[in-house]
Amino acid sequence: MSTSSLVAGISGLKTSQVSLNVIGDNLANLNTNGFKAARVNFASELSQTMRSALAPSGGLGGRNPIQVGTGTKVSSIDRDFSQGNMTPTGRPLDLAIEGDGFFLLSDGSQNYFTRVGSFNLDKNNDLVDSGTGLKVQGTSGVAINVPVNDTQAGKATTTTQIAGNLNSEFVSGAVNHVLSPSSGYSVTGTGTSRVLTGSIDPTASTSVTGVGTAFSTELAVGDKINVNGEIRKVTAIGSNTALTVDAAFTDTAADAALTAGTGVLTGSIDPAASTTVTGVGTAFTTELAVGDTITVSGETRTISAIASNTSLTVSAAFTDNANDTSVMTDSMAVAGLNDLALNTTDYVAGDKINIVGTEHDGTTVTASFTYGTGTGQDGITFGSLRDFVSSSFGSATASIDTSGNLVVTADQPGQSELILNLADGASNTGAITFNSFSASTTGTGSVYVSSIPVFDTQGSSHLISLSYEKTGSNTWNVTPTMKAAEGSVVSNLTGITFNGNGSFASTTGTASVTITYPDATTQVVALDFGTPNTFSGLTQFGGTGSAAAISQDGYEEGFFSSTSTNPDGQVVALFTNGKTKNVGQLQLVTFSNPAGLSTNGNNLLSPSLASGSAVLKVAQSGRTGSILSGVLESSNVDIAEEFTKLIVSQRAFQANSRTITTTDEVLQELVNIVR
Repeated sequence: MSTSSLVAGISGLKTSQVSLNVIGDNLANLNTNGFKAARVNFASELSQTMRSALAPSGGLGGRNPIQVGTGTKVSSIDRDFSQGNMTPTGRPLDLAIEGDGFFLLSDGSQNYFTRVGSFNLDKNNDLVDSGTGLKVQGTSGVAINVPVNDTQAGKATTTTQIAGNLNSEFVSGAVNHVLSPSSGYSVTGTGTSRVLTGSIDPTASTSVTGVGTAFSTELAVGDKINVNGEIRKVTAIGSNTALTVDAAFTDTAADAALTAGTGVLTGSIDPAASTTVTGVGTAFTTELAVGDTITVSGETRTISAIASNTSLTVSAAFTDNANDTSVMTDSMAVAGLNDLALNTTDYVAGDKINIVGTEHDGTTVTASFTYGTGTGQDGITFGSLRDFVSSSFGSATASIDTSGNLVVTADQPGQSELILNLADGASNTGAITFNSFSASTTGTGSVYVSSIPVFDTQGSSHLISLSYEKTGSNTWNVTPTMKAAEGSVVSNLTGITFNGNGSFASTTGTASVTITYPDATTQVVALDFGTPNTFSGLTQFGGTGSAAAISQDGYEEGFFSSTSTNPDGQVVALFTNGKTKNVGQLQLVTFSNPAGLSTNGNNLLSPSLASGSAVLKVAQSGRTGSILSGVLESSNVDIAEEFTKLIVSQRAFQANSRTITTTDEVLQELVNIVR
């Protein structure tokens, strides 16, 4: 009796065991990133020929051979290199290949290949495989180094591109933001002067001695005092009973009537039908300030500029052009704070008036006016408070109008955030009930304001505001401003024009601004409004204004932040200033027969005679595939398929076991017969 059935059964057991081993390995690596499932292929063993085949001859047909197989064997174990699922990790150094390529790793002497892009940085900041420490190779033939300690130097802005729309419905004319109190201030008493405490006995000297006077609290340097029609200017105050005037009184008799605040100026003027006023023997620069009002023959005008002691500009021309010798300043300017009708308790030296506000450009204003005439004190008159408020605002001017209003006007026309609040200090002795200030605008038109960021040579950011004022049909002025603490800016551009269809036409002057920083360094920034006669940049249509800087070529200093990998395998270092730096490109490889690769453990593969040699490629070339950043390739094991194979292999094992058992029983029976 033949025992070939036993041999066949044993071979079946062996191959079933191999199949179970492969399936078990597949299932064990279900969660192994980049794992490629294997499959077992079977082949039959040589057969035992009991009768050979015969060809047809004569009238007889052919005869098939009689063969009995001797079992099965494993013909091959193949790897399935189909794409696994992509699993997001969010980690920039986790990479996956969507294609047929392999990453190239090296230990310095030997190359390895893998589908698993779980990478990290070593102490030298080289890109390495997390599991083995093998270095990830770039197309340059060396490991990719990530510059984690690098910085990007800042770059000064040279050009900024402006786009958007200017509302064609804007009306020409400047608009200023103005603050004024809900009601005017007035002085207690009558006339333009006030009677001072006590009396004096002037001598033919500039030194004046008071009797029972309060010079320190009732007067300030620059005030005028009147004694029997003789007006002198106070040049110094020594004490409550001693002061100095600019010229000696001629009347040296004892005088009980002493007044201050008449406001009569030195010299005379000859006003013409012009806003320019020429003085004769005047002292405009020392006796007046911008915002003061002067009265000539009953006509009151506001001073808008002072050029010299003999030349100033007023808000409107005088109609009386005769030579006038009587020039008066605004009585409210010389009025004492304690003489204001809203004063509830007299101030004493050292009392404070707190000033809080917001300038035209949004800068916060915080200052404190100290009452008194001594060292470190700011004055005692309403005019002194006006001057202090004016000096506290860098982009607005304070003045007193003819109604006694303290008015603050933005120096630049257009939209603004001008705010002013006056309040007594908490520890004050004196007090005034200050009116709240309300905002209004003066002018006839609108101004659109936009902001553009620029960077200096050190990479520090600054903000420039561009005010667009329509000056005529299709023409606009562009005025730049910036916070005074950051520097100053002037425009080299006198205007921009648009075509009738709303497209940008041209600029007048050089389309740039010049910035001067506090350290006196300068910077020129070109303004790009778009290509003329196109709609590529700034336009002029009806509707909402939207002009803004859409790009500029400067940037601040940047520090390394993270990495990113492009689909073509370029590894990019990202910096905090938004800049990037290419640090290398991943080297990928392909094989003519990837299933022929030998596995080395740790997700590593190496070439064999069957796989062919590695072909160097880059991502997105041919079948290599693209690089995905922040994901890993999962195993391609199909758990349902593997369980199905497991059942089939188990039944095959059982069947082959039964073959052996049955053959054994037959042999046992034969032995029993022989007995």
